Amino acid sequence: MPAAAPELVGPHYAHLMQRLFFATADDLIPVFERVEAKHRLVYTLCGLFPSEERSSVSSGAAIPTLRSPAPHPSAIACPQYLVTAVGQRIIFRDSPQKSGGVRYAVDQLANPDSIIMQPGGLYPPEVLLNGRVGSASSTPFAAQLHRAFTSAIGKLFKHVRAFYVGTQAYELWQRGYRLTAAVQSPREYDLAA
Repeated sequence: MPAAAPELVGPHYAHLMQRLFFATADDLIPVFERVEAKHRLVYTLCGLFPSEERSSVSSGAAIPTLRSPAPHPSAIACPQYLVTAVGQRIIFRDSPQKSGGVRYAVDQLANPDSIIMQPGGLYPPEVLLNGRVGSASSTPFAAQLHRAFTSAIGKLFKHVRAFYVGTQAYELWQRGYRLTAAVQSPREYDLAA
């Protein structure tokens, strides 16, 4: 039986930290390598599931959706991963459904010693959706891990307005690809020089 989930209030949920970026899979590999050189991590797919079976990998480079086209035209709906330390138990949160039955949530609500990695990705034909690394938790481990990712992104990517842009993403942008949060957004909301 999973432990009761804490509320998103209190000392561990004081604020939201996030860094927004545009990156290809090849832009993100060096970020993962830098962070994983200092931390042994597990990446677990977030969402609501029919059972407490989880889909986890031990390397950012092994994230199953990393090299796949973005499955949705909006960045916010793209897959996101709970990033935790190796050995940390992932707690599933029961989510009763109006139609009956229960689904099991993997998210930060029940796992405060974590951050979220949402890689974003390419959406056909020539759109790159933004990604983000963030946390609603301020536990010491979540803050340390968030700093490790934002530091690596800050060192390896270019800062353009409110975003950090990886080398390949920057090249795509220069070739005319849209760098945006959603395909359906008007072009004036795309990343602009």
